[in-house]
Amino acid sequence: MDAHSYFERLVETAGLIARHPDYPGKHRVVEDCRSEVEDLAHAGRISAEQGQVLLHILAGACQQTA
Repeated sequence: MDAHSYFERLVETAGLIARHPDYPGKHRVVEDCRSEVEDLAHAGRISAEQGQVLLHILAGACQQTA
């Protein structure tokens, strides 16, 4: 899988998580995803800019549950 399609899949997955209706534990799942995004960026599997895009998407999920 090339880096672009990998990132596209990550964006799609983050969006699904962010749009999912609220449920007990959703905030914890979002926080776990944020941590994984940071790990991917640190390991060089995605760029810092791509990481910021994903974190922005996941931040929308936290605003829904707040």
